[in-house]
Amino acid sequence: MSRERALALLVGADVFLAFTRMGVEAFFSWTLPGPLRDYVHWSGGVTFHGVGLLALWGLTATCAIAAWIGLLNYWWFARRLYLAALIATLTLMLCSGPAVDTPVGAMLDTVNSLIGGMILGLVYFSDLSRRFERSSARVTDGARASV
Repeated sequence: MSRERALALLVGADVFLAFTRMGVEAFFSWTLPGPLRDYVHWSGGVTFHGVGLLALWGLTATCAIAAWIGLLNYWWFARRLYLAALIATLTLMLCSGPAVDTPVGAMLDTVNSLIGGMILGLVYFSDLSRRFERSSARVTDGARASV
């Protein structure tokens, strides 16, 4: 399988798992024990902390969607954007506090993390990394201008 095809399949799987996990958590939350189910569905008043997390979540989602599109189109900044989305996701998880997941949701989250690592490895450490570099014409023009 070509690396380009592998990247397309991995990005597709990443998108599928990201959205499927949200649906699975909503659908299977009834399987949690009563106190955990109450904890998941509890919603306090909107605080600054909550608004900040909501803004970070929106930024992360926008960044991830743009990165997925960029990775499929080999945009030069897509690798950095994808890495920024992963870092923002980790920051969001860190700032959100305790979380309760269903077993299926936790499994999908783990598989999604594995696929994210595979995408990073493919776009940074394989021959495919050259497709994400700026064109050599721009680099050559810049080198001539500085000489």
